Amino acid sequence: MSIEGILDELEGLLIDAARVPFTNKRVLEEDDVARLLDELREALPKAISDASKIMEERQRILEDAQKEAQHIVEKAKSYTIKLTDENMITKQAQEQSAEILTQAHKQAADLHDDAVKYADQVFKHLSGNLEKALEVVKQGHSELHQQQKK
Repeated sequence: MSIEGILDELEGLLIDAARVPFTNKRVLEEDDVARLLDELREALPKAISDASKIMEERQRILEDAQKEAQHIVEKAKSYTIKLTDENMITKQAQEQSAEILTQAHKQAADLHDDAVKYADQVFKHLSGNLEKALEVVKQGHSELHQQQKK
């Protein structure tokens, strides 16, 4: 079950739990809460693993962009060398080389920015889910201690 599914089920247990008269406390089935906490513990390492895979994918994208930029730069350099014999052709080659180089750097920068934005979005989403999960766990833990004190 996904982390959100577990949290939804935990929330459902809380909402459906019987109220203690004249308080804002609820009575939860310990086995149900313990089962959901166990499922949450199992799901969290998967979420962390997914985030790690995303970082690896981001790194691969950056490396591919760098290789592509290097390839374009090398292509531009060899094109420039090839056309240096004639003055007019040399000037055109230098202009095209510079344009290709600028485009390559822009493409590499765009790919890098896209990879960083994607990783940032995934981490924000994961962080939000983890914060929600932690809040539910803390609330359940607090209620458990409050019930235990009675």
